[in-house]
Amino acid sequence: MNRNRRAAVLVILISLAAALLPLMAGAAAQPKPPGPLAGVKPVTKAATTKPQKIEYAKGRQIAVLANKQIAESSGVACGWANKGVFWTHNDSGNKAEIYAFNAKGENLATCTITGAWARDWEDICSFRMGDKPILLIGDIGDNSMKRLHCSLLVVHEPRLDLSRRNVKLSLKPAQTINYTYRGGPLNCEALAVDPTTRTIYIITKILGATCEVYALPWPKRPSKKVIEIKPIAEVKVPLVTAMDISPDGRRAVVLTYGGAYEYTRSARETWTKVFARRGRALEMPPRRQGESICYGHDGKRLYLTSEKLPTPLLEVPPAGPTGEAEKQPAGGKDPT
Repeated sequence: MNRNRRAAVLVILISLAAALLPLMAGAAAQPKPPGPLAGVKPVTKAATTKPQKIEYAKGRQIAVLANKQIAESSGVACGWANKGVFWTHNDSGNKAEIYAFNAKGENLATCTITGAWARDWEDICSFRMGDKPILLIGDIGDNSMKRLHCSLLVVHEPRLDLSRRNVKLSLKPAQTINYTYRGGPLNCEALAVDPTTRTIYIITKILGATCEVYALPWPKRPSKKVIEIKPIAEVKVPLVTAMDISPDGRRAVVLTYGGAYEYTRSARETWTKVFARRGRALEMPPRRQGESICYGHDGKRLYLTSEKLPTPLLEVPPAGPTGEAEKQPAGGKDPT
């Protein structure tokens, strides 16, 4: 290559470099392209780990219910409108009434549910929907397995004057949820609501090794339509008589005539997955016919009643460092 040609090539290379330099600088200034996890919130340890295991102390009776009308307590719930107040109802063949009492067993109120028929009320649960305290009554019993549909009565929990006793009230259901089981009628006695997902859970009562769990998402609007629900899991527990879900939606307790079983989940787990595992066996205090259980407000202690008079109120508290029951908060006015 002669001198003139080499000079021409050199000029061309210099020109190309000058043209490309701004482009290269601009490219270097551009941010790196997003990786595959961009925009995805990191999974926190709290979301993936299960709640801390609660060691429960031995259960004990803390009161006898003064109201002798409560002869077949078939469900119990801790109220949210009035802390320190419990709600219960009788089993089938009784009046459409719910009863409020305190931790001393004193009768606070009898509430007639107007327009309702207590065909076979089997469980009651309480929770907050937004800022509204709700009671859900389960007319879900069907020993003969012939009912065309079952019903859930939604009641706004009334605020009570806790200085008064034996008050008479009338409450109208805010909503009635009618449902049927895919596959035909079933007998159930266990009802709970996960307040974090607004999902209702119902467990069958079957004489066998397992019982089925059904899920019913909270209806978006009131309707007279009968909703068909289907099973989502089986629990390896026979003859389930009651259940409850803790206020934080992380624990579920399933009761039998003998003991109980507790299930815990992380925030990312579904109850379908959790109920497929074997629950942790819990010892319950003796009861003549135990068909009711609920968590306290702290989600760390359990309360039970029993059918047959005299009706007891029992507590299964968390254990302290020595294994004995933890002491109640100062004042003792709100044991729940």
